[in-house]
Amino acid sequence: MNRQIRVLKLGSSVLRTEADLPTAVQEIYREWRRGAAVVAVVSAFGNTTDDLLKRAEQLGLPPSPGAVAALLATGESAASALLTLALQRSGLPATLLDAHTARLATRGDLLDAELVGVSASRIHRALRDGIVVVPGFVGRDVSGHTAVLGRGGSDLTAVFLARELGGSCRLIKDVDGLYTSDPGRPGAVRFATASWETALRVGNGVVQPKAIRLAQEAGLSLEVTAAGPFAGTVIGPGPDRLAPATQPRTPLRVALLGCGTVGGGVLERLLARPDLFRVTGVAVRDPERARRSGLPKRLLAAGPVALAEGEADVVVELLGGREPARRAVVRALERGISVVTANKALLAEEIDGLERLAARRGATLLASASVGGALPALEAVRRHAGGIRALSGVLNGTCNYVLDRLSAGESLEAAVAAARAQGFAEADPTLDLDGSDAAQKLSLLARAAFGAAPRWDSIPRLGISALDPAAVAAAAGRGRVVRLVATVERTASGLRAGIRPQEIQRSHPFGRACGAGNALRIETTGGEVIDLAAQGAGRWPTCEAVLADLYDLLAARCEVSCLQGIEAEEGVA
Repeated sequence: MNRQIRVLKLGSSVLRTEADLPTAVQEIYREWRRGAAVVAVVSAFGNTTDDLLKRAEQLGLPPSPGAVAALLATGESAASALLTLALQRSGLPATLLDAHTARLATRGDLLDAELVGVSASRIHRALRDGIVVVPGFVGRDVSGHTAVLGRGGSDLTAVFLARELGGSCRLIKDVDGLYTSDPGRPGAVRFATASWETALRVGNGVVQPKAIRLAQEAGLSLEVTAAGPFAGTVIGPGPDRLAPATQPRTPLRVALLGCGTVGGGVLERLLARPDLFRVTGVAVRDPERARRSGLPKRLLAAGPVALAEGEADVVVELLGGREPARRAVVRALERGISVVTANKALLAEEIDGLERLAARRGATLLASASVGGALPALEAVRRHAGGIRALSGVLNGTCNYVLDRLSAGESLEAAVAAARAQGFAEADPTLDLDGSDAAQKLSLLARAAFGAAPRWDSIPRLGISALDPAAVAAAAGRGRVVRLVATVERTASGLRAGIRPQEIQRSHPFGRACGAGNALRIETTGGEVIDLAAQGAGRWPTCEAVLADLYDLLAARCEVSCLQGIEAEEGVA
């Protein structure tokens, strides 16, 4: 499959400190789950570059350009490594390629160099395994010396990579595009599109001029946006066009049902972006425990159904189980309030009725996190729906983690205890171990792929509880692993589905899904095979999927506001 390459540049104004890493992860994740092959170009945190330059100047000697360039490059090196780790914490497959590994070649002044080469083949190979992170601003000259690309040089890195890789480029800034004047002053209007010439005139300080000139030479359009699902400015051949006036953005009002392992992570992320979200309340099963854990008293709600009946734009349901989750979701949808849920048990039983209810009431039901954690399984299947012959996958992170521990020689009891300690298993993991959880997910995937699905409890399944740990460990000695594999395929007589443990080669994509990893294989009617992998269980992977659904709701709201602005302008005209 030839995926679109998307180069994202995350600058110092966005990554001010390490606390901003989750924002960067979400920006990358949203592009990746839409099916793009993502290259993230990273600047140093905040004022790091200026601080390093001051330290060099304080030594009092005429600075050596080579030494200064090497010093300044450490800022991008640290930021790119930390972003890679943050992506991996969120369950995303991420590879760091530094300037040497990517062979980013420069010429000219070591402190204001030009990029002249890169190993595109190395980046393409790394993209097969997932997201690629590259430090911006930095390269190597022909002698192997570290060189930097001048102030704002990460913009140049991103544009250069987009040109060399045949991709598109988005520069993420602390402003949502280019403006006719200082956006902090009255009367400033954002450009929806701007020519390269206009960008050079008004964009200095927002986009590096060298990057704009390179884009113009390459005939490459750039997007300049803020972090979030908002419109920005497209810099290209033109013509210049101003964005329509829109209503001031108001935060999305979120009612959160459940504040456990995943819910607590979602709450933390929502509270960190008051410009985008306003939490109206949090409903929990154990209010006293929630108070002890630090949940603000002002947010504690009486109960999930009562909270769903309150003022909110969206209800995020992370309670799990059938009740009271079902009552709360139904009540929200009846009132036209959108719902984001990770509850595969509820959806496997009720999704048809819930989606009909949502459609009648003008609400939206989103459930990316219900299948695969950070693995965008439902999104990938929907992109290929109508042309799918078969689906197969490792869909339960708990089982996968337990099987890896069995491979290492542990008992089932010890492996389950370890999974529970890592947050990968419930207090009662029966539905994971007997294959029920995988069956629920497979039913949802089949519905998305084929428009129909077997009931999850009718799918033949054999879990892992009865496996001999010694046999699992022996397979590891032969270079093989045991995985709980779920399959569904379209046959002449209908859909055929099943779930059972299989011994497979470690080199197989399912074998490479380690720990709580999930993997999905889509086989199309045209013979194409599409493999995806990411972590399928745990706080941060599930949290990332929930947040992405919320960002999709924000994006839809922004589109409506933009259309209303265009209609208003046309009405005046």
